[in-house]
Amino acid sequence: MGTIGTAAFDNEQAVTLLEEIAAHPPEQRAAALEQVFREATEPDRIVAAAAIVAATLIGGRQFDQPAASGARLPAAVPGLGHAALGALVPATGPGSPWARDPDRRDTVAALTQVLTLCGNVTDELDDIWNDAADYGADGEAPDGTPPGIEHLASLLRVHNSVMGGGVGFALEVNEPFRVRRAIDALRYFELPEAAALLDDVLRRDLDGEPADTRPDDELTALLDGDYLDRAFRAKAERVPADFGRSGR
Repeated sequence: MGTIGTAAFDNEQAVTLLEEIAAHPPEQRAAALEQVFREATEPDRIVAAAAIVAATLIGGRQFDQPAASGARLPAAVPGLGHAALGALVPATGPGSPWARDPDRRDTVAALTQVLTLCGNVTDELDDIWNDAADYGADGEAPDGTPPGIEHLASLLRVHNSVMGGGVGFALEVNEPFRVRRAIDALRYFELPEAAALLDDVLRRDLDGEPADTRPDDELTALLDGDYLDRAFRAKAERVPADFGRSGR
């Protein structure tokens, strides 16, 4: 089915999803949305489902649209925002139609913000991100650092090198073992396309291939800070203990 527009409900798959959710009694809609987040693979369906959830949360009024009125949830459901965020990140990452269009990216960014704020964890996650960036710059995380923060530190070291001087610079200032740590981190944060591309770039560099044969531009796009931030926040919500946080 084709896409009609760039807002959360402006496409044919979203319209179909709204009809499916509206067919359930209000008290059963949360369970139906949970099933979408577990099983759906179509980005348009996942974005629409996430927007239904966001409409019940603080800051989500923009998603409470007349088109979705028949599928509204009667109230916010604990934990459903986290499930929505966990499905939204991989569905709208690099390669997704929602990542290629600026207006669609804005829609996803607004959704991500609302779903993240539903747990009241923005400041805490910002602190974790900043600590991990410091550990990455130092080269090692302190003993006892939770595994999610270690992965984030390894990823941010290479990410910041790429953003600061390009892929060639990152390969020059980071030993191969550090790049491999970043590859492992990308897999941990469920960014397999970026992990595979960084692995390919490292292999080409170690084999002595000319720099102009490397897919540097593609890799730089996949290491975009917004993508990494969203993947980090989704992972921290799903596995809080990996980041030294208590479950919610």
